[in-house]
Amino acid sequence: MPSCLITGASGFVGSNLARIARDAGWRVRGLIRSASNVDELERLHVELVSGSLEDEASLAGAVHGVDVVFHIAGRTKALRREEFTRDNVEGTRRVAQACAAQSPPPVLVMTSSLAAGGPGTFAQPRRETDAAEPVSHYGRSKLEAERELAAVADRVPASVVRPPIVFGPGDRASLQMFRGMKFLPLHPTPGFRRWPVSVVYVDDLCRGLIEIALRGERAPKSAAGAASGEGVYYIAAERNVTYGEFGRLAGAAAGWLVVPVPLFVAAFWGVGAMGEAIGRLRSRPCLINLDKARETSARGWVCDDAKLRNQLDYRPTGSLEEQLATTVAWYRERGWL
Repeated sequence: MPSCLITGASGFVGSNLARIARDAGWRVRGLIRSASNVDELERLHVELVSGSLEDEASLAGAVHGVDVVFHIAGRTKALRREEFTRDNVEGTRRVAQACAAQSPPPVLVMTSSLAAGGPGTFAQPRRETDAAEPVSHYGRSKLEAERELAAVADRVPASVVRPPIVFGPGDRASLQMFRGMKFLPLHPTPGFRRWPVSVVYVDDLCRGLIEIALRGERAPKSAAGAASGEGVYYIAAERNVTYGEFGRLAGAAAGWLVVPVPLFVAAFWGVGAMGEAIGRLRSRPCLINLDKARETSARGWVCDDAKLRNQLDYRPTGSLEEQLATTVAWYRERGWL
């Protein structure tokens, strides 16, 4: 029976990964902060370890004796660029060093982001062999975090997964989209063009992470192989869509007729600036801010997951319509929507 540690185990992706790993027979340990809600993890009989990415002693104890470390924890929004560096870059460095100190070291699988690779379109989707071109502070911090893994690749078998937009049960970011459409059945899209995106259902991401941990390609042990994208994987749903179509499909899953509304990109910059100001006043970053406006200004966010499909026979578990319907049902069952 394989064993694993999940950093960020109480979060959206981490808690779903714990569920899927437990269902597959894994022994699961979760690194959690003292203030985390652990009701679901306790129900799953996850071994809980209190600690943080800033606490080297807690990390050393948490990684001890496990076969795999799934590094999920990280920061997706921040008031200052330094916060991305502290949590995403320096936090990953500590996890990597804790793994390197074990004998034998565990396999280390890090959840990065398509934002680390950079924009892509239907015609030119982002591939593992493409040179990274992040456009946001968040994306640059995740790319730097990947380099922290590369620095220990001669001692730790490590792989990187770069998911696009992740949705599914437990996702509070997509929940805001659904709540907005329930109030007003409109779906703002950036620019007067078809803004293409890749998305991935959380269960598919988690199953992909497990397959990569068990059978995936590892990062090269020298810098010479880095340009080949060795040890890096993209993952996506059964098809890519425009952001407008994703909103329309999400609305249909909830039983609503939702109309995509194209807006000038400048409007997203305005909303981002407003969110930035509100976040600073509240000392808590908003979901929409200037860094998200930088990503919205890109030509699209499409990735090609052919490598994962060909190497590890990855296939999404359902259509976007089915997965969005499951997400809506989960929200409603718990009174979120």
